Amino acid sequence: MGNYICFVPGDLLAPVIWEKFEGHFKACGYTCSLLSLPDQSELGWYNILNGKDVLTRLVDFYALQITALPSPPILIGHALGGMVVQLLLDRGIGLAGVAIASRPPKRSFPNLRSLLHIVTAKTDQLNGICFVQMTSAQFLRHIAHPVSPHTIELPYNKILSKIPRKLMIAISLGLGSRLLFNQERGPLLLISGGDDRLVNSSVILANYYHQRRSLAPTDYISFPGYGHLLMMQPGWEHVADQIIEWLQQQVGRF
Repeated sequence: MGNYICFVPGDLLAPVIWEKFEGHFKACGYTCSLLSLPDQSELGWYNILNGKDVLTRLVDFYALQITALPSPPILIGHALGGMVVQLLLDRGIGLAGVAIASRPPKRSFPNLRSLLHIVTAKTDQLNGICFVQMTSAQFLRHIAHPVSPHTIELPYNKILSKIPRKLMIAISLGLGSRLLFNQERGPLLLISGGDDRLVNSSVILANYYHQRRSLAPTDYISFPGYGHLLMMQPGWEHVADQIIEWLQQQVGRF
C-alpha cells in the first residue's frame, strides 16, 4: 500500500472541490481519504462553537480523525484547511503537509480586511447557528477568477458551502492559530495562485517566511495564472503533479 493522504476541507467550498485531486492521487498509487466536516446541525457544530477557542476545537476534531488512522498520513488542505494542516503539523501530527491557498496562521496583527468581509457577508441561520455564505456574484469575483465559470464544470451552488460566522471571525482575529514551533514537524509545502483574489499570493509568501522559523523543510510554489480554485481550474493536473514530485522528494517514492 502506498502513502496515505488526507484531504482537509476548507471554508466556503464544498468537499467536491477535491474530486479531481483525489482521483489523480489514487491513480498515482496513494490511498486517499477526505476528512469529514462537522455536520451543519446544532449537534454537529455544538462542541466546536460552544467555547472561546473555536479554531483549536476544530483542529482537535480533525486530530481525532487522523490519529485514529493506522499510520501518519500526508495532509493536504485548502484555505482554512491549509491553516488546519499547518496547526496539525505544529502539533507533530502528519507525515508531511501541503497547504493550498491557505489562510495564514497568526503572526502579529488581526486580518482586518478579512474580518470586515465576514461581518458584512450574507448569513443564514440553521439550528440556531449563524453561517456565512457567498453569493453568486462574490463567487464569480473571488473564487472562479480568472477562468470562466463554465470551464469549472460544476455550478457554483454545488461548489459553495457554509461556515459558521463565529469560526470565521476567530480566524480573522488570529484566535487559536498561533504556531508554537516547539517541536519538530513534518515537511511543509505552501502553494499560492498568482491570480488568487481571496488569499493573495503575497500573504502566502509572507507566511512562508514565517514558517521558515521551523527547522523542518519548508517550501513555497506559486502558480501564475491560477486563482483560488487551483484544484479545479484548467491545468489542475500541473498543480497535482508538482505536489507529487515534492512529496516524493520529502517522504520518498513507494
